[in-house]
Amino acid sequence: MRRHDLTERILLLRAVPVFRAMTASELAPLAASMRSATFEKGEVILREDEPPKSFHLLLTGAVTIRRRGNVLRTISAPGGVGFLSLLARTSGGTEAVAETRTETFELRADAIHELFEDHFAVLLATLRWVIEWLIQESMTQEPPPYVPPADGFDRLVGERELGIVERIFLLRRTVGFEHANVNSTARLVRAMKEVRVDAGTTLWRAGDRATNILFLVKGKMESSWHDAESGRRFVQVVGPGYIVGGGEAIANRPRWNDLVTVEPAVFLHGSRKSFIDMLEDDLDVALDFLSMVASFCLMAWDRRAEAALAGSSSRRSSSSLEGGPEGRADGARPGI
Repeated sequence: MRRHDLTERILLLRAVPVFRAMTASELAPLAASMRSATFEKGEVILREDEPPKSFHLLLTGAVTIRRRGNVLRTISAPGGVGFLSLLARTSGGTEAVAETRTETFELRADAIHELFEDHFAVLLATLRWVIEWLIQESMTQEPPPYVPPADGFDRLVGERELGIVERIFLLRRTVGFEHANVNSTARLVRAMKEVRVDAGTTLWRAGDRATNILFLVKGKMESSWHDAESGRRFVQVVGPGYIVGGGEAIANRPRWNDLVTVEPAVFLHGSRKSFIDMLEDDLDVALDFLSMVASFCLMAWDRRAEAALAGSSSRRSSSSLEGGPEGRADGARPGI
């Protein structure tokens, strides 16, 4: 590949928010792996019913994004399609169809995986980028109903403090940690403090600094917030099996909601640092967690499309990749 071509590709990658902090030498292998592709009007670039294997950076043209028969938005060059579906790693992603003759650079999933493996900072930046959109959209959407765990956690919670084995078992019952390495999970739960509080306890208010993550094992809480745009107040019930406050803690931004217990509650209290250290130590867990968060974004797209709000969300959100992921930061079990 000519040096001029490689430089152009690196500059194109630098337009992607999560790659901006990387040096040219770090981006060079990824840039070299990019493949050029051309699609005629009406040609399918990505299929919703196929596991995502790549995402595309648009050089020219425009692409319409669909999901479950609903048109989400149209993306014009420069931009990108398929990144969120690639991160979610599911067969239920989005469909991308060329609206005009479209030229792209295709980035394969294995190249992105290798980049994440070699550069944890890029993986963490990607996670934070998705979480920012999750939080933004969480503040404007009706929350999903509380879904209790299939096997009740209460039977493991008595008067004595939870042991290490019990903590590992409970944490690995959540979607984001079901494949977690036992040793890395053990290091995380050892660093967590068990807390027991009465009903009516305020754990935080909107605007408070977010430095910790809560894993609920007993009792229920109410998360509440106001949407400044609509003036609506939302209330979400969370309970055993939910991980609460992780989004803003990882993204290092203030709390966006109030959290108050409505029953006597027991939870494990972990620091942002210990949680991020675990993600860095265990790539599989980090990828699973990123996949879970990205999947929440896709589910939020479904809710907006079903509520005929895709148009308004498009005006409110913009991004160089897939028009801006949308979703929630706390909510659908197990939450983040």
